Amino acid sequence: MTVILPFDSHNHIHMGPSSPQQALTVPLSGMAIMSTHPRDFGTVLNLSTTLSNESRHIVPCFGVHPWFLHETESNWITELENRIAESPNAIVGEIGLDGFHFDPDTQQLTSSLEDQKQAFLKQMELAAQYDRPVSIHTVQCFGILFESLSILKKKKKMPLQMYFHAFGGKVGTVDQLIAACKGSEVYFGFAPVINFRSPKTADVIRKVGLSRLLLETDHEDAAYVPESVESGIRTIAEALRCSEREVVETTTANAFQFYRLSR
Repeated sequence: MTVILPFDSHNHIHMGPSSPQQALTVPLSGMAIMSTHPRDFGTVLNLSTTLSNESRHIVPCFGVHPWFLHETESNWITELENRIAESPNAIVGEIGLDGFHFDPDTQQLTSSLEDQKQAFLKQMELAAQYDRPVSIHTVQCFGILFESLSILKKKKKMPLQMYFHAFGGKVGTVDQLIAACKGSEVYFGFAPVINFRSPKTADVIRKVGLSRLLLETDHEDAAYVPESVESGIRTIAEALRCSEREVVETTTANAFQFYRLSR
């Protein structure tokens, strides 16, 4: 019988203090490493090569995260497009919108929501142009997110596959997002380090259902990936009242579908 291994659909192990190899102390079928700024692109691409083998897929992900938008140069979108064009197996990520990331000195958002919106639209349009999946960060910004999705739909520039990672929305938001993204595949992920402290998470997981779930850790420190993979599997299984094996098999199949991987 073939053993299906977990797939970590979202991490940042290139940014942490530990060797990225430590993430692999738990057997994985693969992982997606998310950049956050153009300065990450080369490192992420290199790791996607050095950590891959015949049975492990490492997906490079290129994008500008809203936390780091204010640190970019004026030509960042061109640099991003070049990376996407040169890397046919890469996706766009991590991108998104954040209404709760403040500069500690000014107490203002590090980038205004309008600036974030424009950057988000540019990256979503790039994903649609090159037909790439997208990993999306959303924190306290659902109004502007739905506004942005409406703009993309009217322009017919909606990506065909979207993944709302570390999803913090309410139960009712799930159906609203699926409706707003009609015509596209929509997935959700829940990161132990972020979501599992919230009492609503189990209900939201049940609303999403296993067919739309991706397993993720969202860690920068690779040393914490094995524990979070196991925690994610266990918590999802408990929420959905299914076996851990079913969680692994289905979330891995979903990841291979989303990232367009072949076994």
